[in-house]
Amino acid sequence: MKGEKVLKIAVGFVHGIGKQHPDFYLGMAAALERRLAEVCPEVELVPEGIYWADITDNLEKKLQEKLSPYHLRWDNIIDARGFMINFVGDAIAYQPLPKIDDPAPKEYIYTDIHERFALKLQSLAHQAGPDAPLCLISHSLGTIITSNYLYDLQNGKIPPRIRGIIDKSNTPLERGETLTHLYTMGSPIALWTLRYHDFGKPISVPAMNLRGQEIGEWVNFYDKDDVIAYPIKILSEQYDEVVKDDIEVRNPGLLSGTPLGSHGGYYHSDEVIERIVQSLAEMYNKITSQHDIAAAKTTAS
Repeated sequence: MKGEKVLKIAVGFVHGIGKQHPDFYLGMAAALERRLAEVCPEVELVPEGIYWADITDNLEKKLQEKLSPYHLRWDNIIDARGFMINFVGDAIAYQPLPKIDDPAPKEYIYTDIHERFALKLQSLAHQAGPDAPLCLISHSLGTIITSNYLYDLQNGKIPPRIRGIIDKSNTPLERGETLTHLYTMGSPIALWTLRYHDFGKPISVPAMNLRGQEIGEWVNFYDKDDVIAYPIKILSEQYDEVVKDDIEVRNPGLLSGTPLGSHGGYYHSDEVIERIVQSLAEMYNKITSQHDIAAAKTTAS
């Protein structure tokens, strides 16, 4: 690509509930890179997995050990409670707790997970550049974590422990100012908004300083068979304004037609991959076009 303008895009992948591994994102990242090489080879992805499962896994393992002596029914046959602890336990453990008269402010899982998020964004800023466009691809509970982290970031609610991480480099990317794309897959955000009478306030995507430039998007993917996934544009006028599209997809896989079997298929969906690739390529074309126009004006003057 000699002589061509290369655009580095920082891409953070955020996994969801259940058993996960640190390399959960590699397959999807590789699929995006392969397709981009065909559509827009000038784009270079800098992928990073925002892995947090080990934080909740340790606590869930302790609970299972405490329950072991009771020999509860179904555990030996299909490990039903193990499934519930891993699947539902992540969501329960993540919930933020009241801060009034807090005896142990550093022990919340919510903050521990958000600290991991901040460190991964810091890594992306170092690899891709402090001003690189930021694309976040989240799944399941990871969509809630991503939304909460960005909301706290955009509304001045970041706690001191995480603020200290951001302030070390203090880059625009880590401050969320270069956020262009957000993709939510199999998202239960609609359920989380039930905590608010008006379904709450959505985050800003693209970031506020990028609004009005027609660069970036928030797209929500859902499979009708996936009982954890819901459309979100319809929640309120605010969500309708910030979410560009709710896109129904048909996830691949042998169990994709079942209520839970469809939940993990987004990572392998050609429809999801293609939408993300086309949007990132479109951003490259718009950015380079703007740069060319600016350069032409400078030369003319």
